[in-house]
Amino acid sequence: MFKLYSKGCEYALRALTYAASQSEDGRFRAKDVCEKTDIPESFTRKVLQALVQGGFLRAVRGPHGGYVLTRPASEITLLDVIEAVEGDTTFDHCVLGFPACGSKHPCPLHDTWARAKQRLTAQLGRRTLRELADSTRRRKRRTHLDSV
Repeated sequence: MFKLYSKGCEYALRALTYAASQSEDGRFRAKDVCEKTDIPESFTRKVLQALVQGGFLRAVRGPHGGYVLTRPASEITLLDVIEAVEGDTTFDHCVLGFPACGSKHPCPLHDTWARAKQRLTAQLGRRTLRELADSTRRRKRRTHLDSV
């Protein structure tokens, strides 16, 4: 199966979506991320550190410390996160796995993937963490109401 990005990127998106869903002060702990997002404990701190280094989170020290977003969730796009974690060549590989695939030596799906990649990149560049957090919240609310 074709994967768009790594497990680490998936975890980063989950952690930042959780961060975007926090209360007004926005502070949260690594333990909370681990419990609420199903990110394995062994990865949680690594992912959060990478997000601090990437400029998405700020570590807050002290007894009420934790992490906080460095800017509003409505200003952080999914593409920002994916490119920070994966690099800006994330979608540049051949979907059939051919190492020499490119505009000079295209594989059978090269042109199709190029068009799809443009649309995907545009969509990811428009969608924000705020939208993802709001959508997640609505979905959870709907799931909870369905079980009553």
